[in-house]
Amino acid sequence: MMEKASLLTVPQIHLEMPSPMLPDGTQAVILTHDVDWPRKGPGIEHILSRSARFDPKIITKVKSEGFNPYYGVQTIAEIEEQFGIKSTFFFRPTYDDGSKVDEYKDTIRALIKNGWEVGLHANNTSSVEAVKSEKNSLERIAGKQISGSRVHYLRVSSDTFRNLAEAKIKYDSSITFDKESIDARNSGCLFKNRVAVFPITFMDAYLFTYMGLTEKTITKFILKKMRELFSSGVQIMTILWHDNSIMMKGGRIYSNLIKDMCAQMDVTFLKGIEAFELVA
Repeated sequence: MMEKASLLTVPQIHLEMPSPMLPDGTQAVILTHDVDWPRKGPGIEHILSRSARFDPKIITKVKSEGFNPYYGVQTIAEIEEQFGIKSTFFFRPTYDDGSKVDEYKDTIRALIKNGWEVGLHANNTSSVEAVKSEKNSLERIAGKQISGSRVHYLRVSSDTFRNLAEAKIKYDSSITFDKESIDARNSGCLFKNRVAVFPITFMDAYLFTYMGLTEKTITKFILKKMRELFSSGVQIMTILWHDNSIMMKGGRIYSNLIKDMCAQMDVTFLKGIEAFELVA
């Protein structure tokens, strides 16, 4: 099982009314992935202490080859490519071990070249300068302007969106109002300081921890909730599936989830920037 994400209580942030309704029948899903760990991963000791989360074959590779099962960007991209889907990956400019996003340069350039979007997984939004510095670091590696963000650990404050706007971030996806159930408030699009805000509707970590779902139950659960939300008038939902979970028990169900959504749901899959362009 994945570790529970650390969530601070969402402050009383006044979010402005959503944009005008999208065309009737719009059913869109924004697919996003946070890249929380450095390129080399958390280290063998960390992985082995959580070996129950992985298939024994993966742990054997960790021991014999130093394999890093926390690096799932390529696996996710390969899954999505099978279905003609592109998504958004959020990268941190600096990781907890002090390593820089530079270690992901080849990965980031390949994603962009092949049609995926790269966004900022911000460590610090306490000032405009901090956001600009992190954004510039990622843009230097990406070789292009970054439009979207998600704050690491979803640590937003009353100043976050103003600072993002001043740093020319167009959209953000760092809000969730309820981590223990699927809440309609965690869907659609709101605005704050001219920044489009897409709340997180489904997050892998919350589904497997706070909501207690399993590999056997999660796909049916998500599809059921999606149908209910779309039937209630929701037009946009956002999914967060961490790249480090894709080889873990639970997270590895992502390929089946995408397959079933494509087969059973009439939805349009969007990158964050595409969703922004719809509501702007």
